[in-house]
Amino acid sequence: MEKLEYDIKAKWDGNVGTYIQVRHFSLRTDSNTDGGDEGPLPAEMLLSALSGCLMINWGRLIKKMHLRVDKLEIEVSGWRSRDEPQLQEINYVVHIKTSETREKIEKVKSLAEKYGTVFNTIGKEKISGKVEIL
Repeated sequence: MEKLEYDIKAKWDGNVGTYIQVRHFSLRTDSNTDGGDEGPLPAEMLLSALSGCLMINWGRLIKKMHLRVDKLEIEVSGWRSRDEPQLQEINYVVHIKTSETREKIEKVKSLAEKYGTVFNTIGKEKISGKVEIL
């Protein structure tokens, strides 16, 4: 079995934020309530990671299946209560402009979820997705 590894370094900013190094990329997280609001919240980063995971898989599948797609956007949202520190629900909508059949597009959705690292780490029981063909 081939093992894929991911290494991240995080450095405290002296308040409540974090400087993050991922390979040669620098990221920042912070809080908009008691920090300097100099980066997205970690929960927003998690939802961003999910959107990136889905988009990469959609892109790969569109290329592999030779589908014609004019536009592709993914919106991800989630919510939590103030009392419980975990996202209770995560939803995403794929907006796609294509002349392909709904059946082909739903197949892409199914495969993008099946092979999504972040999607499967979070868990499909917590995520609800739908496709809007434009």
